[in-house]
This record gives sequence, structure tokens and C-alpha cells, in this order.
Amino acid sequence: MNIQITRNRTVFMRLREDIVTGRLRPGERLRTETLRQRYDVGGSPVREALMRLEAEGLVVLEENKGFRVAEVSREQLDDLTATRIEIEAIALRKSIEIGGVEWEANLVSAMHFLASVSREPNDAPPERNANWLAYHREFHRALVAGCRSPMLLDIRERLFDLAERYVALSISTKGDSRDHEAEHKALMTAALERDVDGAVRLNTEHIERTTEKLKQFGGFK
Repeated sequence: MNIQITRNRTVFMRLREDIVTGRLRPGERLRTETLRQRYDVGGSPVREALMRLEAEGLVVLEENKGFRVAEVSREQLDDLTATRIEIEAIALRKSIEIGGVEWEANLVSAMHFLASVSREPNDAPPERNANWLAYHREFHRALVAGCRSPMLLDIRERLFDLAERYVALSISTKGDSRDHEAEHKALMTAALERDVDGAVRLNTEHIERTTEKLKQFGGFK
């Protein structure tokens, strides 16, 4: 792979991770010079990363002001939650109905990795727990991977990208305690038992719990 392409992708992934894990907060200015120093690169990879993230909805460009991290809002959260529930339900139903042995094995593996790390480690700010967020993404991706619809999976992935930042914020928001490992294991069990309605119900409740917890977050516009 071309060195420049590799460098551009690395900057993009690092900047994206800093946004979704909360290292760069909603509304924070993203100055090119500051980011160049942060990632020790030239201006071109930074500008490309910012434009790609703008297309994803994680960054906004304001006229005469430059780039900043996209804000979070109750309105967007409610819209995102409702849309995710509908799309996830379609993908999950298809995945359970037609997923094979390989899908089952990948789901069990994804659950094993997710259970291997703590969601709220004692030695790091919880919003920066990138490992848990990565395994969490892979678990939910594995749940629907059996649906065999690239277009449906692409739509679901884009929605998950937008939701991921809210998930990171929910980790740092105080509220009612949840047994996240138990929730994910119950989801996995229902899927493996081919309990379509049960799995869809559990997944819907899982998403809604995060939304309700986030409504306690004081940083919304």
C-alpha cells in the first residue's frame, strides 16, 4: 500500500477514535495546526481526515470558522435511536434466519472478546476505553453479519458510527447500573437459539437503555 495512503488512513482512524471516545469533546474546535502536532503529520492528511469525518457527520465545517467536532443533541439522539431500532431489527431478523455455522462461531468469538475487557476500568477514564468500544462494535456487527445484505449492513454501520459517540458518552454518565455483559450474553443466546422475536426485543431494549441513560447527560444542546 502507498505510504501516503497508509499515513492518511492512520490519521483518519486516530482522529475518528479521539472523537468517538470523547478525547475530543462535542463542539471542540479542530485546528489543523493543533492536529498536525497531535498526530505528528503534515497538513494534507489532517485536512483529508477532517473532510471524511464531515461526510460521516462527526465533524462540521462552519464558514469562516473552520472545523469542529459535531455537537450532540437530544433531538438527534431520539431520531438516531428510532432509526437504529428499525434497521437493526431488519438486519438481525435476516441474520438469525439465514446465518450459518460460521456466523454462529464468529458471534461466540465476538462475545468472548467483549467479555475479556472491563467497560469501566479503574486505571483509565471510562470514556477513553477504546478497547471496550472496539469489541462492542465487533459484537454488534457479528450479530447482524449473517443477513448477507451488503447494502443493509452499510446502512446499519453508518448509524452505528453516529451512535458510537453517544455510547462513549453514556459510559461517563452516572446513572442506574447495568450488567452490560449479561445484556450482551442474553442477546447472543437468543440469536444462537434462533429466537428471532426475543433477540429483536432484547436488542431494542439494549439500545433504549443507553438512550435513557444519556438523557441524564448534561452536555446536550
